[in-house]
Amino acid sequence: MTTTILTHSRVTWTNIVQPTLEDMDQLKSRYPHFHPLNLHDCTSELEFPKIDHHDGYLFIVVHLPRWDSQERISRPSEVDIFVGKGILVTSHAGILKPLNELFARLQQDEALRNDLMGHGASPLLYELLDELINYCFPILQKVNQNIRHAEEHLFHEETEHILRDIAIVRRDVIALRHILRPQWDVFDALEKGNWPFIHDDLTLYWSNLGDHLAQLKAMLDEHMDVIDGLSDTIDTLASHRIDGVMRVLTFITILTAPLTLMATIFGINVELLPVQYHPLLFLGVIIIGILLTLVLIVYLNRRGFL
Repeated sequence: MTTTILTHSRVTWTNIVQPTLEDMDQLKSRYPHFHPLNLHDCTSELEFPKIDHHDGYLFIVVHLPRWDSQERISRPSEVDIFVGKGILVTSHAGILKPLNELFARLQQDEALRNDLMGHGASPLLYELLDELINYCFPILQKVNQNIRHAEEHLFHEETEHILRDIAIVRRDVIALRHILRPQWDVFDALEKGNWPFIHDDLTLYWSNLGDHLAQLKAMLDEHMDVIDGLSDTIDTLASHRIDGVMRVLTFITILTAPLTLMATIFGINVELLPVQYHPLLFLGVIIIGILLTLVLIVYLNRRGFL
């Protein structure tokens, strides 16, 4: 839908937002060596993260999380990248804040353009990937805040509400792991690859990106462990509360059993029951029921059931 070209020194960055088939045709005419399958991947829906090596360029597909405030879950947003000697092409939906901000800053700041684009396309690629990965840390910090909130209110709120909050956080952590896990293979291949159009002195920088991904993985694993612990705790609390409710209901049932038994016996419609026409029969049934109930309470108390 929108193609913007930024050129500085020997580097040209082509930024395509919400790519269409027409955009891909124009890109193909500008760079004929781009493979048609890679161009098709730019318009397909959520291509799996990967890195393809072709003569003269790399095609990289990465996924980054974006927060869906309505569903309260992180969803993947794809960025397709072509990088070659003096060439950087990004194709995306335009919803990733760090990518948009980096391109806008380069358009406005000449000194920044000279710093990031004056040394080739691969250093610019590193800066772009670094911005995208660092964007994930605030998202995980937000997840951490949600977990801390659940921890603080675990014993103060109704079980149903806190259980729902924990379930939402667990779903988001699972979604983040699903989004970020495939990126590790991509960045590992980028670090270990040997391509003439990628600067050799960037090896440590690619390793730094891998370290950042490892930190994200460690944070996600820790969050999942904490969530599992909170889930076990709230399950225990819920089970304890259910046991308490069942104990009260059982106690009430036992206490009313003698009265129910007496009422059932004397409610039988037969004429063989003794003293069934005696004027004090009702009072006697009540007294006997109360006595049986008291005897039952004393027995349960001595057995330690109360």
